[in-house]
Amino acid sequence: MPQINQLPLLSQVSSGDQVPVYSPNNGDARRLPISALLTYFQQTFAAPTLSTSISTPGTGFNITVPTPVSQQLWMLLQPAGTLATGTITLPLNTGTPDGTEVLVTTTQIITTFTLALNGASAAYGAPTTLAANAFFRMRFVQSLNSWYRIA
Repeated sequence: MPQINQLPLLSQVSSGDQVPVYSPNNGDARRLPISALLTYFQQTFAAPTLSTSISTPGTGFNITVPTPVSQQLWMLLQPAGTLATGTITLPLNTGTPDGTEVLVTTTQIITTFTLALNGASAAYGAPTTLAANAFFRMRFVQSLNSWYRIA
């Protein structure tokens, strides 16, 4: 059996082409069509452009934004009623790609709201209170190590 670097190079891929895959369940190498690999990725991984996080926070909540797995994250807050306080902690600045956006929507009033920076220098335009059905969007600028409100 030839080594992988001894195989001829393919210059254009089609859905019927196959790639070698080691299968631990079978204990050997098998072939996998590109179309099956694509289906696996689509069913297993989050979209690279948008992911959603839904929370039902209680009074005095502190929700940490997950490490970005996509360019945009939509955080939907659905508390049972008006909340006196709440904090959202942004993702760690050293693990956040440039241009990452976080969209926050709440269905209820949050009287005192805090956006925790988690290593970033600043958050310009971050709200301090949220009305029912309010939303805001922040974008990270890596070169300035800061978050900016863009909507």
